[in-house]
Amino acid sequence: MGPDDRKTRLIRSTAAVAAPTLVSRVLGYVRDLLQAYYLGTGNSADAFTIAFTIPNLFRRLTGEGAMTPAFVPAFTELKRDPGPGRLWRFGNVFFWDLALVMALTTALGVLCAPGLVKVIAYGFGDVAGKWGLTIFMTRVMFPYLFFITLAALATGILNSFGRFFIPASTPILFNLAVIIAVTGFARDAREPALVFAAGVVIGGVLQLALQIPFLWKQGMRFTFGLSFRDPVVRRVGRLMIPGVFGASVYQVNFALSRMIASGLEKGSTSALYYASRIEELTLGLFSIALAAALLPAFSEHVAARDIGELKRTLGFSLKLTAVVSFPAAAGLMALNTPIMRTLFERGQFDSGSTAISSSCLLFFAFGLPFVSGVKVVAPAFFSLKDTRTPVAIGIVVMVVNTAVSLLLMGRLRVGGLALSLSLSQMLNFVLLLVWLDRKIGPTGAAGLAAPVAKSAAAAALMGTVLRLAWPLLRVEGAAFVVRAAALAGAIIAGILIYVGIIRIISPGDLRSVIGLLRKAAVKENP
Repeated sequence: MGPDDRKTRLIRSTAAVAAPTLVSRVLGYVRDLLQAYYLGTGNSADAFTIAFTIPNLFRRLTGEGAMTPAFVPAFTELKRDPGPGRLWRFGNVFFWDLALVMALTTALGVLCAPGLVKVIAYGFGDVAGKWGLTIFMTRVMFPYLFFITLAALATGILNSFGRFFIPASTPILFNLAVIIAVTGFARDAREPALVFAAGVVIGGVLQLALQIPFLWKQGMRFTFGLSFRDPVVRRVGRLMIPGVFGASVYQVNFALSRMIASGLEKGSTSALYYASRIEELTLGLFSIALAAALLPAFSEHVAARDIGELKRTLGFSLKLTAVVSFPAAAGLMALNTPIMRTLFERGQFDSGSTAISSSCLLFFAFGLPFVSGVKVVAPAFFSLKDTRTPVAIGIVVMVVNTAVSLLLMGRLRVGGLALSLSLSQMLNFVLLLVWLDRKIGPTGAAGLAAPVAKSAAAAALMGTVLRLAWPLLRVEGAAFVVRAAALAGAIIAGILIYVGIIRIISPGDLRSVIGLLRKAAVKENP
């Protein structure tokens, strides 16, 4: 398989994740719109946000954060064994071992919910009933952790076989579960936030259930058996221990930011949430999809002892990420307020909610290219079975983020917390790239400086044009349909402006990307 064929396969795998992710993100917006309508940025919204953050943080740590990066390389290595028996023995044993560990973790989480809430949301104690509501919802939603972690394992197995579409479709069911629950019961509920909490748990069950038939078809039989002494299980466990922290630096930092925000004015915690959802929408359309495809690809290169190909895949992925993430960041920065107002301002989400949330979005957008870059570089460490280096870097990043957050929150309030998260991810990306270069030799990242600079310059010019042109449209007081149409038109115009500038200053890169996309499309639809 030649270099272009590998790039084409990577793009096709990314597209297989991106397509259902796009549907999921649209439904996620509907879910967030309902949350904004029923909860706004009030006390119930803050309580639900923190209550969901706690099991979701554990999910990031034990699922995609630690388990998947440790499991996929080991599973990929076993796939090279001529006999399939060892592979599925390991898969079954690991499934039941993980199920037991997560059942115990869930039970412990439900028991310790009061302590967790009082640590993470220390500022809620000043508002009567806010702690109690948050603790109760945390207990309701903690079982979500059990199902979603096993769903993450199922995703890792299917991805290892090049099956990306179905695992990437599971969040669609999660969002539908919440949407159906809310539209059916929230209007008449005394506390609508509890309906959201119930929908979260149902969604987690569905995310696991969808993948079970496909695992069975692939060869997994779910034969019950526990074996914590299995050598591969023990090896994955050793990799998971440092990975619990290192792989989820951003999520840990985000949880710390929410903890600090709980001590600021009402709505700060939920403002961070709404702004982060817009950032995640943008990330999900490309960066998260690419990251899902990269870990199995990197793991295959390492299993074949082809570090040169790993470097080439890394360089291509970073270049592609720059082409996409810089204009996305510029667009969010230029249209931060119109985006928040158009998408969320209705019901309990008023103009004050828009103002505080759009300031967070502005600063989140600044860090989007670096968050995307981390999602490309981190899987390279995991494929090399190195989870210790991200831990060491993560500790430095966490300390810096906490210090900078405390420094900026006085002047910028909750916006300062968002800016600190972006700055810490910039540091995270740089340190990961430098250490990877030392670990495997020159990665060639320095040679990407020119195309990355061109992408950044084109994006900056496009963002400036959008920022200056938007007020000229004079649609702020218009009906929703008019504002939405204007926003869609501005986004399309921004894309055309960016592509036009790139065509002038970097025509070779544009032709290369378009050529690969066409090749992938032809192979997908022969």
